[in-house]
Amino acid sequence: MALTQGRKVQERGARQHGHPVAAGAVIHAGALVVLAAGWAAPGRTGGGADNAAKAADAATLQVVGVAEEAVTGGAANGDVRVKTRAGCFLFNNLTGDLVTRPDIGKACYLVDDETVAKTSPNNTRARAGIVDDLEDAGVWVRVGAGR
Repeated sequence: MALTQGRKVQERGARQHGHPVAAGAVIHAGALVVLAAGWAAPGRTGGGADNAAKAADAATLQVVGVAEEAVTGGAANGDVRVKTRAGCFLFNNLTGDLVTRPDIGKACYLVDDETVAKTSPNNTRARAGIVDDLEDAGVWVRVGAGR
């Protein structure tokens, strides 16, 4: 229903969020965090018995940011929450599938909770974020929901 008078608006900072953690998931501080079926878990490639299953799984993963703290999921999904932060962070660059300077401004792909790659072979890697810059230490990537 449309407003008929003013209302008090609530706001949440767009960079920090709390997400319920998947049962038993171990998320380290500084890890890339994904939502898998709505539950926070450490970043990873798609899982499954074959490339089709891995691609289907990878398509469901959404990178939401970097963990601000270390957490271990409880006995059930959602027993614990993890604080995440969106922004531009430095990650390892996968040897053999290196992100390079011409990739700045393009998507890169999730290998694990600290590593990104240039490509997603057989669509088995989820999109990590947008390459912002490179240096000898790794790849600067803009991460967070919608990035």
